[in-house]
Amino acid sequence: MSLTSAQLMTLWQHVLTLSRVQPGENVVVLNTYDGSTPYKSVAISQPEILGAQVSYVEVPSRSSLPDAVLPLLTAADLIIDLAFILDGRMHRCRATGTRVLVILEPPEILERMLPQAEDKQRAIAAKENLARAKVMHVTSAAGTDFYAPLGEFPAMCQYGFADESGHWDQWPGVFVFTFPNERRASGTVVLDRGDIIFPFFTYIQSPITLQVENGFIREISGEFDADYMKAFMAKYQDDDVYAISHIGWGLSHNGQWEAMGLYRKGETEGQDGRAFAGNFLFSTGPNTVGGGQRSTPCHLDVPMRHCSVYLDDEPVVLNGRITFERQVLASTLA
Repeated sequence: MSLTSAQLMTLWQHVLTLSRVQPGENVVVLNTYDGSTPYKSVAISQPEILGAQVSYVEVPSRSSLPDAVLPLLTAADLIIDLAFILDGRMHRCRATGTRVLVILEPPEILERMLPQAEDKQRAIAAKENLARAKVMHVTSAAGTDFYAPLGEFPAMCQYGFADESGHWDQWPGVFVFTFPNERRASGTVVLDRGDIIFPFFTYIQSPITLQVENGFIREISGEFDADYMKAFMAKYQDDDVYAISHIGWGLSHNGQWEAMGLYRKGETEGQDGRAFAGNFLFSTGPNTVGGGQRSTPCHLDVPMRHCSVYLDDEPVVLNGRITFERQVLASTLA
């Protein structure tokens, strides 16, 4: 069922209030020339209702920002990104304290996965737990047996709103992640039937087995899905596309693994898949978000089901179910 304009405005007021939009703050709404977002009007009007001064800016491309717009972005208190700008300078703007909130999903997903203050509490608890760990070990009945030494890169989390100085987030997903120590991850990762590969926006139909050595995928084997993955990655002719990128797990109690199948490609950004509670989110390619040096444009996100995730031998996810009590929604504890 579609939302009315009043319902949509209520959702935005809720998330912008969680994002601590204050009277007198400078808010920049950022979009591309050809952006098809339905949120232009509400993204401008709702911060103004909260007393903010709002600027609306359109840029030609998601991948490269014009130099002239950078001072405006750096001076902003909050950037509402309606296009998911990929230019790395967006993250450098955060060094001055600018908060960034990306909003892309259809209205019904924004409503169903509406973030709450408790989501931040759970995400922060999981992040603190992850930050203390020295090793992540991931297993599954499908054959995954993957080790990732940790500590070189920070633990990070997403909780659906941007309330703290320099914080980047995306409404509505909740998850926690970090990056393995450089060239140290190793083992076997089996992407099983029903796991999701982004940006393909497909559910895997035949298992893909990845052999990881010294932080890089050295072998990809399987049937059609493996062949497709190999062909996609090979076209970049860049060894860094095979590196292990961020790893973590989903915390969105209201995310739905099956939701992607209800939409055509391009209609959803995939926050359900990336964030549903208990997934192991495995990825490949760049690590610049964590402070690393790899900036390859090829990046695969693979939410995996039915995995167990251990931090220093202590389970935080068992067979796809969250176990660490402080990261579980209070109403589900019994």
